[in-house]
Amino acid sequence: MNDTTLVRRLTTILAIDVVAFSTMSARDEEHALALLGTRMDAAGTLIRQHRGRVFKLTGDGLLAEFASPVEAVRAALEIQEAMRAANAPAGADDQLHLRIGVNLGDVVESGDDLMGDAVNVAVRLESIATTGGICVSSSVYDQIIGKLMLVAEDIGEQHVKNIPRPIHAYRLTVGDKPAAPSSAPKADAKPATRAHLFLAGGAIAALATAAVGGALFLRQGSVPAPPQTAAPTAAAVVAPTPPAPAAAVSPRVFDPKDVPFVPDFRWRALENYAGANGSKALAISVRGIFAMATQRVDADTARRAALEDCDKLVRREVPVYRDDDRCMLYAADNVVVWSFRSPPMPPPPYVPAARPAPPIPFDPTTAPLLNMPARERLAEHYLKAVHSRALVFGHNHFDWWTPSENDNDAIQRNLQICGHLTGRPCVVYALNNEVLVRTPQTMRIVDIFIPQDLTRLDAGQQQALDRYLIANDWRAVALASNGRTGIVSSQASEKEATAGALQACTQAGGTDCTVTAIGPFLVAPN
Repeated sequence: MNDTTLVRRLTTILAIDVVAFSTMSARDEEHALALLGTRMDAAGTLIRQHRGRVFKLTGDGLLAEFASPVEAVRAALEIQEAMRAANAPAGADDQLHLRIGVNLGDVVESGDDLMGDAVNVAVRLESIATTGGICVSSSVYDQIIGKLMLVAEDIGEQHVKNIPRPIHAYRLTVGDKPAAPSSAPKADAKPATRAHLFLAGGAIAALATAAVGGALFLRQGSVPAPPQTAAPTAAAVVAPTPPAPAAAVSPRVFDPKDVPFVPDFRWRALENYAGANGSKALAISVRGIFAMATQRVDADTARRAALEDCDKLVRREVPVYRDDDRCMLYAADNVVVWSFRSPPMPPPPYVPAARPAPPIPFDPTTAPLLNMPARERLAEHYLKAVHSRALVFGHNHFDWWTPSENDNDAIQRNLQICGHLTGRPCVVYALNNEVLVRTPQTMRIVDIFIPQDLTRLDAGQQQALDRYLIANDWRAVALASNGRTGIVSSQASEKEATAGALQACTQAGGTDCTVTAIGPFLVAPN
């Protein structure tokens, strides 16, 4: 019977389970339950700090939901790091090891509880995660790729208990290589594929409040699949294998100059934070607002105070508070725990060396990629501002500007903010009240052009593209159906730029060449 009153919605489910908890309970049940309660409380705190909600306790684990897959994975990363940090100085009886699964899917509400396929899949993903590791579905992976600093091992389609279809899964780890399996593969699980996708080698803070750090890149390797271990026979007696200790990694040391979004004139405060003693934490917002808590009784107190103080400042200073304005923990003590990748940036100096001549005054009514509300906001606020400001455009018709004390700071900060929020390099369209780039007239602008839009460039084409990104005057890119590219810059007119790009594309062996970019804009025929 169909129940039309059922409420369905899309959400992200995080499932946590303790490895070998029954064995621990058999040794000392009271001690095991007390340790479990303490660790699950810590996990619950981290879940709430990432806007999650615990909706069910499962005896030796829990289930939580998140509005954002990115926040769910960030919480999972921090929970595992917190467990590793707590286990490091503890004796064998005081160690607790977790497996975590994360899935994005449709759920059914039942009061405060959630049910459905999305929950079941998350639980099964947890069961195939490594000890101390995280396993996510492809639906989650698609949302976090390019945003977080971590390692993702593609383990292919997995056939798991009570799920009728195969689940494409990824194991997330930290460092520069996938984690080794902690036990023999399950009989119904498909072996890992030979191709592994790596989403960054990062440095991890060995702290209860730490998450992942490092640089992000994408690479594909042909790593041989691990040998398969035969399942034990029914008569075999297999002693439980203790979890392997986590590999030691180096923390990412806090450097005031690396903190994104913060104005130049506030760097002295960041230097003061670096020199402060005792338990401390630093929280930041994309608005450049930050708060620090120093000389606190412990790391958890410092972390909570920094986030709360930062959010209070943002809500007080920002007229229209949006979800993206929410503060994020950047450092705990002198270790960076910000799990986002560094904002993608265009090549320096970020803007062309020479501006269009004669100068082009900024006019919101003629600027490309803007809707009517954005034009009205710029006319009311941007044009009337007195501080230095840079208007940047990003992927999917995104625009952003924040005032600064000087032009260079305005350019860099707004590019960082735009890059962080869109996940792609952005472009400076106007500096103060002057336009820095020419707007195409012969073709329709559809988006912002970035280098990632072109692939398989040879050394000469790559050099031409590097010059193109910060070139003066008219420039264009043509792309052929067979992948060949033509790139020209510093032309006298739009017509010469497009003709030159088409000619360069044909000379490179291209077939059916078409102009795909003019200046910093992705274009299409009118």
